[in-house]
Amino acid sequence: MAHHIYHTRGIILGSVPIGESNRFYKIFTEELGLVGASAQSVRKEESKLRYVLQDFSLINVDLVRGKEVWRITSAGEEKFFPGIKGDTVRLKLFARMCALLSRLIHGEGREDELFQDLLGALSFLEQDAIPDELTLSFETLATLRSLVWLGYLDPGSYERFLEPGMWSREILNDFEKIRTSAIPAINAALHSSQL
Repeated sequence: MAHHIYHTRGIILGSVPIGESNRFYKIFTEELGLVGASAQSVRKEESKLRYVLQDFSLINVDLVRGKEVWRITSAGEEKFFPGIKGDTVRLKLFARMCALLSRLIHGEGREDELFQDLLGALSFLEQDAIPDELTLSFETLATLRSLVWLGYLDPGSYERFLEPGMWSREILNDFEKIRTSAIPAINAALHSSQL
């Protein structure tokens, strides 16, 4: 029986080793939403996928549905993001964003606005280091947007900050003015989500 191969872009939110040479990945994909997928023998030196399947990378991936998890049959790197991966502050900001999404997203299903927003955040972080005084604004706004896109938080008075994929210093400067007043709504949404 032939298995259907799904071709999609995805962002690797994180991974864990399995057994001697395999690895399990959480990949937020454009077509399928969040999937858990395994790659066989990827930790071996000779593996072609070893250098492509890196946490926090944007990849083109081919997936086949297995009995319990997806299997990665092939992958190619779409973008490496050396600016993010070479800067501890930017890498931590993006890693925290990925950890939040891993926690908030349950089950498969397209999340177009959220995927577009994550791509926008990647591009923004790659282009420019964020000044220290705006790192909290970035984290808070990323959390707020994720909660809105996933339906945990009413957009209410935050609509001017909610254009998917749009990130800039100007937006962060504007959001900084209301950041502390947004925190109680964010905390309430996180609490009510029970995640």
